[in-house]
Amino acid sequence: MLTTKPPQAPTQHPERACVPEPLCCSDARVRMRLRSGAARTSALCRWHRLGASSSRRRRRWDRRSGVRRAGRWETSRTVAEMSSTAAFYLLSTLGGYLVTSFLLLKYPTLLHQRKKQRFLSKHISHRGGAGENLENTMAAFQHAVTIGTDMLELDCHITKDEQVVVSHDENLKRSTGVNVNISDLKYCELPPYLGKLDVAFQKACQCEGKDNRIPLLKEVFEAFPNTPINIDIKVNNNVLIKKVSELVKLYRREHITVWGNASYEIVEKCYKENSDIPILFSLQRVLLILGLFFTGLLPFVPIREQFFEIPMPSIILKQWVLPKTT
Repeated sequence: MLTTKPPQAPTQHPERACVPEPLCCSDARVRMRLRSGAARTSALCRWHRLGASSSRRRRRWDRRSGVRRAGRWETSRTVAEMSSTAAFYLLSTLGGYLVTSFLLLKYPTLLHQRKKQRFLSKHISHRGGAGENLENTMAAFQHAVTIGTDMLELDCHITKDEQVVVSHDENLKRSTGVNVNISDLKYCELPPYLGKLDVAFQKACQCEGKDNRIPLLKEVFEAFPNTPINIDIKVNNNVLIKKVSELVKLYRREHITVWGNASYEIVEKCYKENSDIPILFSLQRVLLILGLFFTGLLPFVPIREQFFEIPMPSIILKQWVLPKTT
């Protein structure tokens, strides 16, 4: 009869019960392989997820890019259509403007009423013909009318006793040798002109004469009732403008008298005082007219002035250009 030993209970070692037994080298390698395999598997999964998400992003980007390209094409087509339309309207407007400007410049009465030409002056005696006689004297005016001038040009000032006198300078130092202003003296106190005067607009030239009295404007009107006269209002004085207007009305010379100045302000005052007397172009208005002419706008602008005052080019060349070149 076989007998077996009863199994013995394991020896109790409390201090070693919770400590795992050490693995051998082969077991450690197996676990490392498992871990590395799992890592590769998770990496591959992550890569696949990233690839899928990136492909989705690419598809979305392609769709957006397509929409953007289509939007840009539509925008560029719209801009091109608008540009062509604007160019068409611009060219049409410019062409119509040029044609209209040319027609109105050639036929101004299509838009403006023709002005009445009160008189025609081809020859104007400046200061009564300074250089041939003492300027702005009765003798100079008489000489100019005798030789057939079309218009007398003279300058006006006002004295202390409100007499309108014919003189170019406010200060009489150059013409009389006395350093005094006309507005500070009564008419009876004015000194006579010198026997010889330098011609201001021509160098090395003097004028002389026996008539050296400063005349009144009304004396000129009385002596030459049918001769057109160009009056240069030399100072911006309301009393002077009013007195000249009264004299023109008194002698009924509105149709053969022109007045004004290079100053725009003086011309405006003259026009407001008496719009029946034709006015000259001021320097500012001359420049404006030139600008309107070269831009084609001149036919569209009404002009109230009736006379240009243009210096002779030969005088300018002799005084300013020729002396510098010789």
